[in-house]
Amino acid sequence: MGHPLRLDADRQLLSWSPSPSPYAYVAGLAWRALETKFPVQDNGLPTYLGWSRFDPVTFQGVSWPHNPAGLYAMLAESASLWYAFSGDADAVLFVRRALDYQIDHGTTPHDFSWASVPYASAGAGDTDYSGADDAWCDYCGRGDGIGVIEPDKVGELGFAYLQFYELTGEGRYRIAAIACADALASHVREGDDEHSPWPFRVYAQTNVPREEYSANVVGALTLFDELARLHLGDVDRYVRARALAFDWLMRVPMRNDAWSGYFEDIEIQHAPESNPNQYAPMRVARWLLLRVLTAPPQSGALAVEPPVDPDWRDHVAHLLAWVEQTFGVDTDNEQGTQWGATVLSEQAADMVKMGSHTARFGATMALWAQATGDANARERAARSLNWATYTCDADGVVSVGEDKNEGWWFSDGYGDYIRHFLVAMGAVPEWAPPREIHILRSTSVVSHVAYAPGRVAWRTFDADATETLRVPSRPTGVWAGGSGLEERADLDDAGYTTAPLAGGDFVVRVRHKGPGEVVVEGAEAPAAPAADPTGDVSSGGKEVDGPTLSTGCSVGGAAASDGWLPVSVALSLAPIRRRRSGGPAQHGREEPVHGRVPAPARLPRP
Repeated sequence: MGHPLRLDADRQLLSWSPSPSPYAYVAGLAWRALETKFPVQDNGLPTYLGWSRFDPVTFQGVSWPHNPAGLYAMLAESASLWYAFSGDADAVLFVRRALDYQIDHGTTPHDFSWASVPYASAGAGDTDYSGADDAWCDYCGRGDGIGVIEPDKVGELGFAYLQFYELTGEGRYRIAAIACADALASHVREGDDEHSPWPFRVYAQTNVPREEYSANVVGALTLFDELARLHLGDVDRYVRARALAFDWLMRVPMRNDAWSGYFEDIEIQHAPESNPNQYAPMRVARWLLLRVLTAPPQSGALAVEPPVDPDWRDHVAHLLAWVEQTFGVDTDNEQGTQWGATVLSEQAADMVKMGSHTARFGATMALWAQATGDANARERAARSLNWATYTCDADGVVSVGEDKNEGWWFSDGYGDYIRHFLVAMGAVPEWAPPREIHILRSTSVVSHVAYAPGRVAWRTFDADATETLRVPSRPTGVWAGGSGLEERADLDDAGYTTAPLAGGDFVVRVRHKGPGEVVVEGAEAPAAPAADPTGDVSSGGKEVDGPTLSTGCSVGGAAASDGWLPVSVALSLAPIRRRRSGGPAQHGREEPVHGRVPAPARLPRP
């Protein structure tokens, strides 16, 4: 599975393939593999519904506690972003199947103290989720234990349910999201240095904590904010719970860096500082940055819009530095900086360098660069993202990292991998495919999109929203709800702006303020200029020979010259250690897709 390492003239890391858009290509490879490679197993479920890990040759499940709630929340975000970017409706179907299965087979009973919320874990191959039996490790807490939930995953998956309500219009996702918010609001506490606003692990029926501390509260904050914005559920209680959780976040982990409590398969920790991770602080950093960069337009529809953290610059700068100093360091086997790329470990209990976490760092650095204009941060973002592409092989099979003892995981390889490349292209449109049209970011959820040569049309959940696109020529017309929009110098009102890119492409930002379809049309793209032979998405440089990494993924593809096309990149489809070792015996068994999604988009051209 090895691919040659590619370096520029300064011996800084390039992505594996000499293509103009490695990040789009890797995301496409990964999605296509996820949609096509995983078989129905003996339990009647496809691998991803019953297992957290898989064999990269047979695609059968590998024994280890499953992490459905966290995984499906990650996949929901990846699918929402990817659908807007590509028009790939199969990705939406894929995640709808997972969310429906969680609701039907992994939700607590309505008469529990934590009622109608998702279980975070299950045994390998279980057809119903209710926590993983941890008797095999002497009740150590790996996989939570039977009847135990993780409130941070209630927040994360609750927000994913709400996203999919906005994407599909399906009322069951709105109902599931409100149930999650109600449970969180009912059980919130003030918190202190030893107790977070919700325990990390708690028995759902009785509300007896099993592990007291998790710094991962951003999922709950985003869920409360969005429900309050939409006037859904018990808004007054959500506002109160949100205030308590945000105050604790700023008062405790932002002050003492006790960023622990996320991973489901870790033993119970008895002190908040005992096993820090990078996931929670990077979630906070990204959340703060996106609130600055994509604050929804002010309108009468907003019930509550909490102000952006006034100290966001200091807080995000600190989080990026702390994560780099804690998880971007050398280990006994791997360097923390590799050919200019900062490469991250996951947590104190597992310091192997990993692709998804390195991509998270790169995407967050890209957002920081956009928010602050820091050119060095943008360069560093590209190098980390370039490193992360090497964990994907040419068939879209994504490993955890360079160390194959870490295995292949649906979370590390797909749910928590794809989304970071898409976020990065939203921050830096220059990294999106040239000579093509793509929606790179929206302040709302894109609920329908149709790409065609010379044209893209879409709808968003919110009538008042702003989209960022990369297009191959200046638009000849932009419409919203059947009315033409004018080019403007700013987006204080409905209209659009354009900014030229090298090579003749444009970044177009469109603000629309009413319901209906938004359309951008343009002349056919001019003949594509000669491609940069390096495929370098950083500041430049030419390719030189380098050593070989043991993993890799081809990136990029042919540029289109006959109009605006969806993802015109060639998607070629044709034993575990450390925290991920010594699990319970494997057993196995998947089910049918159902529900409404947008019409499938046509496949990208080779």
